[in-house]
Amino acid sequence: MKKVDCEEVKKGVHEYLHSELHEEELEQVTAHLANCDSCESHYDIEVIFNQVIQRACDEVPAEQLAERVMVRLREIQQHD
Repeated sequence: MKKVDCEEVKKGVHEYLHSELHEEELEQVTAHLANCDSCESHYDIEVIFNQVIQRACDEVPAEQLAERVMVRLREIQQHD
């Protein structure tokens, strides 16, 4: 199995989190993360970042914001 370096792992951590790597790549990154504190920290930050994004996407926007967006969309549609 080919070893991956820190730069490769840090560039691919997003894909790793979302299971977008091939099985061999997943195994390589998993092995690297298990033995590299720096990359493990980077991974942990990415996990937290993804959780924050997910929570933000689940929140309902303020009613005023939703109204302003709808008004603006109607204005744009009228000018097309």
